[in-house]
Parts: sequence; C-alpha cells; structure tokens
Amino acid sequence: MPDIAAAAGVSHNHLTRLFRAATGETVVGYIRARRMERARHFLQATTLSVPAVAASVGIPDLQAFNKACRRALGTSPRGIRAAQPVSPHSPAQ
Repeated sequence: MPDIAAAAGVSHNHLTRLFRAATGETVVGYIRARRMERARHFLQATTLSVPAVAASVGIPDLQAFNKACRRALGTSPRGIRAAQPVSPHSPAQ
C-alpha cells in the first residue's frame, strides 16, 4: 500500500480511506476475499492438493488456510471440493 499511495501522490491513510469509500471494505478484507474466491475456484476446478491450493493463494500454513476457508466460505476445503467434484474433462491445473 505505501508504494501505491506514493505513486498516487496521497498518504497511505488517505488511500485506505478512499479504497474503503469506493469498495465498502478494507484493503485487507478485499485481499482476503479475493484469495478465498481463488481458493474456491482451485478446489472446484482442479485436482491440486489442498496444501498446494493454500500455498497458491498465499496462505502456506494449512491450519490457517482451513480456518480462513471455514470463516469465508462456510466449510472446509474438503467440503468445498466434495460439494463440487472435479469431472474427468475439467482442466487439471
């Protein structure tokens, strides 16, 4: 954020306020939500292992990833995958 704020010519705090005004959420909340949506996609559309999905969305700690999935998506990574099985014709990665 500090680099983006400097490039935009505003302070970090002002950029944070502008972001929240424009999106209705914090920068951290926005990033977390995008990571979890990407994780949902990987779990539903690929055969990547759960640890590989966690690492690919920037949460290498499996326990933290499981907790984040339950909080943001309402179920565990296995639950997401079980609810949407990968078909043999889906792209593997």
